[in-house]
Amino acid sequence: MKKILAVLLLTIVVIGCGPKMANQETLDALAEARAALEAAQSKIAELEAEFDELPSMKMALESEIANLNSQIDELQNKIDTRCKK
Repeated sequence: MKKILAVLLLTIVVIGCGPKMANQETLDALAEARAALEAAQSKIAELEAEFDELPSMKMALESEIANLNSQIDELQNKIDTRCKK
């Protein structure tokens, strides 16, 4: 009786601790998670590339602002010289 109980207990432990097969829902969830991870990594790469371009865009805009300010000053000087009383 003790041998049968020991074998039965050992069988339950082996079956309980043995490899488990993933069901289809788990596999689908895993595939969806992988797709979401790949999409997130792609978005991160896009945003990092855009972030790297921002300093040069900022410099170009600052240069354009400086040019426009100088044009404003020139026009203001022309207005001042022509409209003096």
